[in-house]
Amino acid sequence: MTSGQWIGQWIGRSLRDPAGVAQALISIGLSRDALFSMVALVTVLSVLMLELGLYLSPADAELLRATPFALTVILGASLLMMVFALQLTGRMLGGTGRFSAALLLVIWWQSMALLIQVAQTATLLLFPPLAGIVTLAGLAWLVFSLLHLVNVLHGFDNLFKALATVVIGVVGISFGLALLLSLIGVTLQGGTL
Repeated sequence: MTSGQWIGQWIGRSLRDPAGVAQALISIGLSRDALFSMVALVTVLSVLMLELGLYLSPADAELLRATPFALTVILGASLLMMVFALQLTGRMLGGTGRFSAALLLVIWWQSMALLIQVAQTATLLLFPPLAGIVTLAGLAWLVFSLLHLVNVLHGFDNLFKALATVVIGVVGISFGLALLLSLIGVTLQGGTL
């Protein structure tokens, strides 16, 4: 089996069975150095994809006046806040998730979000009428998979606890991101990065 076939099978399995993939990932046991390198990689790739999207849509580029460095800081910090929020909130609700496992699962989730973003961009370029459908399907999958990865991470017995973890975590991330943006000089009314 070639590496391309293996990657294709992994992506297909991720789309069909996010809970099974989450369990397989947790069993790998990567070092924290490797995990933080993966955070940096997925952050940079996500920013590059965002910049490509802004290049293809000049109207959106006017709304977001940020340097690639600022976008990298914001996205990287958001991912780390998401890890802490999901891990700590799940623990408060009786979960057993570890930080390193939460970090790996959020990296995987963001990597899949990046692939969905590539599909959205390709659809926008090749089949513009279908772009909205691809966007909605991608968003639905991201929510579905996030609930399953939180459920597996914390060993919950149902998705309602995972949903509560995500909702409380999103509130925490919102406060953390608002604080970060205010520290780097961005206000809710607008501003430059």
